[in-house]
Amino acid sequence: MKTVIFNGSEEGDLTIKAIEKSIVDQLTEKGWEVEPIELRNMQIAACLGCFGCWVKTPGTCVINDYGRETTRKAIQSDLMVWLTPVTFGGYSSELKKALDRIIPLLLPYFQSYHGQIHHKMRYKKHTKLLIIGAQEPGLDYEETFMALAERNSINFRPPAYAVSVFQRDTDPKTIPAFVEEQLKKVEVIS
Repeated sequence: MKTVIFNGSEEGDLTIKAIEKSIVDQLTEKGWEVEPIELRNMQIAACLGCFGCWVKTPGTCVINDYGRETTRKAIQSDLMVWLTPVTFGGYSSELKKALDRIIPLLLPYFQSYHGQIHHKMRYKKHTKLLIIGAQEPGLDYEETFMALAERNSINFRPPAYAVSVFQRDTDPKTIPAFVEEQLKKVEVIS
């Protein structure tokens, strides 16, 4: 079983690094292959919004950089993890760029899904999804972040997903238990 971790944090973010390490440790212990990717170190251009990945080069972004690799890694994984600081209720710019570039996993056609209109999936394989945001103390963007991540989750039709926010002023010793709870929610450990 394969996991890809898209880490959208800045250099020196000890909270997200500790969460990532706990995910890697717990999944590796269960026999999973885990690949953490620090997006800040990858050359990923912003999406052009040209829809070339749908009509010109179906399934492949027209921009030839690491953004193509994120799409490949996402579809080849059994679990995709998004780690990000909560930024005004959204994702970090690094994670947002990577997510915009995995749009080739979807088709340009629409369908009704759970009573809502969403893009059809390009591939039959659906990856489990875990989204974790780390929020600064004193800020209250959790509700906005959770709503955004829930909506984004629906677009990928994961067989199981979990969305959570870790408060940065929480004792770091609680991170392994927090991660274990999230991994149980996405049904990759019991």
